[in-house]
Amino acid sequence: MGWTESLNRLAASLTEHRPSLYPEEERDDLADIKIGKLSVEGFTGESRSYALAVKAGLHLFNESLDRSHDLAQEIHNPTGSYWHGIMHRMEGDYGNAKYWFRLVGQHPVFVDLGEAAKQAFRSADWSEIKNASLREQLQSFAESGAWDPYRFTDLVEQQVTRVRDEAAERLLLHIQWLEMKLLLQYSYAQSGGEGRLVEIG
Repeated sequence: MGWTESLNRLAASLTEHRPSLYPEEERDDLADIKIGKLSVEGFTGESRSYALAVKAGLHLFNESLDRSHDLAQEIHNPTGSYWHGIMHRMEGDYGNAKYWFRLVGQHPVFVDLGEAAKQAFRSADWSEIKNASLREQLQSFAESGAWDPYRFTDLVEQQVTRVRDEAAERLLLHIQWLEMKLLLQYSYAQSGGEGRLVEIG
């Protein structure tokens, strides 16, 4: 079953926004209502799980953590665990986030995400990051060349709970945004959706 034009419009609008590393409340109550109205009737089996994953992802783009969490709990595959892990990372429950990332294993988006993160790191002005410790850890992460959700979670935790460096925040926000867009596109494709739902670059 194909998705509707309303999904494409909603996704285009929501994915322009870079969600916070630590959201305090949902951005747009109306967007949550629109996401809720996206029907998964007609989807069966794994396609239905991925349709729910699309909705869980859209709620996270709207910084609506509780609604995303409710849906992620219904998705019993690595992609559901991935959305679940991102949600807990965004709420500041970093240990729980790592638990869900362990259940993800090696997700198919990690390859593209690693490449996208490398591009972001290449474009970074490291001199703008004033905290030397966090800058060195980010550079080490950049040099590793592979996506590591545990290390990224540690970097976010350090930024949110201790450092609060503005330039580091911009960089981490951008990478999280790329991560969420890639995972949303993957969820959409696996649900049976055709074409591109979101622009990654």
